[in-house]
Amino acid sequence: MKPLQWQSQRGASLLIVVAILLIVGIIGAVFVSLIGNESFTAMNQSAGLLAFGVADGGVEFEQYNLAQNVDWYRSTTDPMPSSNRTLGTAPNTGSFTVSTNLPATRLRRRIPNGVTNADICVYTTAQFTPPAAGYLQIGDIGQDPFEFVHYNNIGASPGCAAEFAGITRNQAISGVTGTAQAHERGEPVYPVTTLLDALANNCTALASLRITNHPKFLTAGTLSILTNTTPGTVAWEEISYTGSTRDLVLGVMTLLGVQRCRNGTASAAQFVGNPITPILAEGTLGTPDYEAEIVSTGTTPVVVVGSANRVIRKTVQR
Repeated sequence: MKPLQWQSQRGASLLIVVAILLIVGIIGAVFVSLIGNESFTAMNQSAGLLAFGVADGGVEFEQYNLAQNVDWYRSTTDPMPSSNRTLGTAPNTGSFTVSTNLPATRLRRRIPNGVTNADICVYTTAQFTPPAAGYLQIGDIGQDPFEFVHYNNIGASPGCAAEFAGITRNQAISGVTGTAQAHERGEPVYPVTTLLDALANNCTALASLRITNHPKFLTAGTLSILTNTTPGTVAWEEISYTGSTRDLVLGVMTLLGVQRCRNGTASAAQFVGNPITPILAEGTLGTPDYEAEIVSTGTTPVVVVGSANRVIRKTVQR
């Protein structure tokens, strides 16, 4: 009986050793996997930081290009033509693609006073749709007399590659009216949308503010809300916003990080339906003439697999 007992104990010991080796093997595999995952994460983080730096370089590159451009709003495309650059040498390379969104265009042809059915020829109608019909503001508030114009469709003709048609001039929007007049070639043409949240007469900052969505409006930037503080007198309040979201189903654009009474403008009680334009006050209040949004995407290779992308958006003025 004793030899059998010895063999039984020896078999049990062998099973224990096998179990211990199995546990050690599992722990080792997990440890190796953790090291691999940590290395992969570290490489991804490093590639992401490099991609962010490359994207930032794209922003600087585009700012230099814009500084050489005398008039952004005369661009015949929106976004303006993208730029692509590759940096470094293999395998340490990166590249950026950068483009610039514009909130306005300019007249390409003069509009005589009193003409009610002439198409409006501009440099580009890109991002004015949808909707296919809407309102325009021609001219700057604060310096040039302006006029609201309604259009029914967007198209082109042999004499103009981009034009608004089905024109009704000298329109009122929520009681706000400009002045019917002649408009010279080169005057700015802005999209017009409307306010969805009423505002009290104060300069208190807002976490958010809703307006009717319009694709021409920048992700972040400056807007002017127009109102009639006294009959026959148009006043405006400039606001800035640091970001936005869009609900395309409901047609709502929610502005984030809203600051009121910008550039020396005064607050006013703003009502639902008041017109809003992505407009700067042309310098009468020390505001720059132009605004644009740079979108830069930086890309770098990841050692393990694929590539890392980072996107930077920056709104600039001049």
